[in-house]
Order: sequence, then structure tokens, then C-alpha cells
Amino acid sequence: MGMVLKKNQKISLDFFNYSIRLLSNRPQIMAQRLNLGKDKYIEYYHSPGSLPGVIFLPGLMSNMNGTKALALEKFCQATGRAYTRFDHRGMGLSSGKPEECTIGSRKEDVLSLLHVVKGPQILVGSSLGGWIMFLVAMKIPHRIQGLVGIATAVDFLSRRFDSLPEETKEEIKTTGEWLLPTPYSENPYILTWDMIQDARRHVLGDSTPVHCPIRLIHGMKDEEVPYKVSLDVAKGVQSKDVNVILVKDGYHRLSEPKNILLITRTIQELVQELSLPT
Repeated sequence: MGMVLKKNQKISLDFFNYSIRLLSNRPQIMAQRLNLGKDKYIEYYHSPGSLPGVIFLPGLMSNMNGTKALALEKFCQATGRAYTRFDHRGMGLSSGKPEECTIGSRKEDVLSLLHVVKGPQILVGSSLGGWIMFLVAMKIPHRIQGLVGIATAVDFLSRRFDSLPEETKEEIKTTGEWLLPTPYSENPYILTWDMIQDARRHVLGDSTPVHCPIRLIHGMKDEEVPYKVSLDVAKGVQSKDVNVILVKDGYHRLSEPKNILLITRTIQELVQELSLPT
């Protein structure tokens, strides 16, 4: 049995570290494969626990072994909550190539995963994963009890593409490739014209029909996705239970220990709020 927080118990850094140490005696979780047919599959890790469970949605070029994904797994195990992390098709251990990993395919990956991960869930989306979590919540609202966005990059590809000079847009359309620079690698992200067009088909628009509780955490020093994006999302979503948490000294990744603590505290508080009588 994991350590379960009492209803009004606060999460402190000491409690978090103590809980993580308790995991040393737990058996190692084994990777599982969700076969989708025609040599397509999703690799994922799932640890059982109380519901609603937590599913982590990684960012543009991230995978299920990132800092936040692993930290949330330890946190959920320590607090006895079900948790799932996975690789999108085209990323990490799942099938396919990166250029096949579109906004639409990412949404379908999560929907497919929810066929085997049962019960109500809280989706935690990092960067581009924050866009995907809204698309999933719109598709199956009865399964999604809450959303937690970390540097939420809603409509990110469309926003960045539309900001380019016209001659650059024409060049990308002609060559079929968009080399998107990133501070996290010497090599740019390579996005295809088809990926850009697919992203346009999944723009949320001005009024997003999502009604569950939403928590959006964003660093004010984020140069990849300005924190105004989270403010715009908060204004445009139909849910009336939306909190935006700004981290004054936070950058895009929000993966430092104090940021992880903020994320886990936000999840736990959301779980507690969901248990309150209506």
C-alpha cells in the first residue's frame, strides 16, 4: 500500500522526499505494449492505485523517461495513486518515425491508451502535451476529471508558423520542411508541411468546450511558449474552475525540484477538491 495523504494534509518538501524513499522496496514496473495493428504500437508504464489516475502527456520531442514524467511516477506511487506514462508513436520506444507524430496522431494515441487504462483520469500535459490534453478532454469528457498544464503550448505550431514572414512560409510550403530551432539541441526540430496542416485542423479556437477543473502552471521566463498562452487558454475555455499559476523565475521546462514540488502539490490539491461534496 502507498502512503495516502489525509484530506487536509499539506505536501511539504520533506514529506515528498520521505515518500520517494519509501519506494526503494517496491517491485520494478515493467513496460507494457499496446498493439494497434499493422506493426503500430505504444509502449507505456502503468502503476495501479487509487482513482482518478494520472496520465502524463509529454512535449514535442520528449518521451516518457523525462524528468517530470519519472518524478510524477514516484509521487503517484508514494501517494497510492494510479499513474501512466507513455511514448507517442514516432517517439521513444513506440513504433514509427518522428515525422509521423502529428497533433492528430498524438490525440489518437491517448484515446487508444484510455481503452486499457480504466477509470476517471487527470491528464497532465507538458508543453505540446498541454494542447493534446484539451483535445482528449473534448473528445471524451466523461473520462477526464481534471487537466493540469505545464507550460501549455495550445495551438503552438500554428501560432509559431503564422508569426513567420510570408517568404519563409512559402519556402516551407515549397520544401515541405520547417526547421524549428530549439535551445535544447544543436539540431533543429524537423516539422513537415503535413504536420503543419494537421496542426491547423486541431486549433482550439476562441471557445473551448472543456468543463472540468483546469490548472495551468507557466514560467514567466518561458521563451519557448510565452505565459500569455496560458492566460489566453484560461479566458477561452468554458470551464469556470480554472487557475493559472505563474512562476516568476520559471523557464519552459519547469523541471527543477521546486517546480516538481509545485506540480505535485497542484495535482494533490486538485484531487482533494474533486473529492469535496458538490
